[in-house]
Amino acid sequence: MDTQTRASPPASDDVQRWELGDDYLSDPAVAPLRSLVSAAARRAERRHPIPATLRVRPVCPLWSWVFDAAAISPHAVGLAFAFALASTFALLDVLDGNYANLIAGEVPLWAHVEFRSMLVVAILLGGILVTHRYEELGIRQDVVRLAPQLRPPNQVALVERQVSHVPRRGLDVAGGVGAVLIASLVPALYRDPARFLRADTYAMPSVLFDLAIGAVIGWMLFRTLYAGVVQDRAFARLSGQVATIDLLDLSPLRPFARRGQRRALRWLLLATVAAFVFVDAGFATPPALVFVAIMGFAMFSFLLPVYGIHRSIHAEKQLLLASLRDQIRAERERLGTRVARLSGAPASGGGHLADLLAYEARISGAREWPVDTTILLRLALILLLPLASWLGGAFVERAVDAALG
Repeated sequence: MDTQTRASPPASDDVQRWELGDDYLSDPAVAPLRSLVSAAARRAERRHPIPATLRVRPVCPLWSWVFDAAAISPHAVGLAFAFALASTFALLDVLDGNYANLIAGEVPLWAHVEFRSMLVVAILLGGILVTHRYEELGIRQDVVRLAPQLRPPNQVALVERQVSHVPRRGLDVAGGVGAVLIASLVPALYRDPARFLRADTYAMPSVLFDLAIGAVIGWMLFRTLYAGVVQDRAFARLSGQVATIDLLDLSPLRPFARRGQRRALRWLLLATVAAFVFVDAGFATPPALVFVAIMGFAMFSFLLPVYGIHRSIHAEKQLLLASLRDQIRAERERLGTRVARLSGAPASGGGHLADLLAYEARISGAREWPVDTTILLRLALILLLPLASWLGGAFVERAVDAALG
């Protein structure tokens, strides 16, 4: 369980520092614009400022800067971006004549395939950006809550750098793979995927824009996915730096469970939005595989930050139980010897044995996961979100088929 705490590595090619001025997050020209960000994150930043030399490059630098500079909440930034993206989709579809039957009144607005796809994709990309932003803010909150439970050096800035660092090369590779993969799935979302075998298809601006947005979604999705895995592994390793573990009170270790819950929530929310894309898919198998993969990764994301501290709690529990059982065995032998020596006279010390037995029972029943009933209930409700979206998608599809005869 004992692991040496190593200082954060010096800045190098793999550790890219993100510096705009001395400290761009605290710059007087920028700080007033961040008034609507998470209150907890703002309090943590005031109490535990991070020196510029300890900052690491964000996973998505441009979007981190946009969120920092915006005078509105992350939700509002995401909605504004989704509206702009949806408007661009609509304009290109009008230019390509995809809304001709809608304009002629042949198809209702809510039943139009391009219209529904436009909304879902815009919300999906905006959701990727917003949920990643809240993950950035969540890292700071988790570290602030957990740092007092760690062995020195446990300064918030050092621990946050240790958890936040992601190799830049891995980010670039993951983003490239995701861009190619998701862009290659775009044809499967069309009613007539065979159109992509014709050269004239690629002369349509709306099709090229669809492919470009698919690549952007893949780049963002896989980049943040890779960063999440790396950061969660680093956070899980903090379990080896926990100073003490009280088996009867695991509440100080809840940041591990909260982090896993937040990760799972992000991916299940994205899976919920993505499920609506399947309604209009030309082929169900490729999108369904992506959906199942996201569901599986969501559960993996919940367990990854928690598993390390679970092992530490289990090891501590076994050590304490072994010690208690040795004491119980010694106490029973002592009482047995005393009874024999006193020839049936009542032996003293039975109360101590009863205390040991009661304590052993408490420790045996102690939880080995820092997950309480509230977190389990929230996780169960979160798991219902994709199922609800599937049912909603099926209802929409049936309503559309009925409307079209």
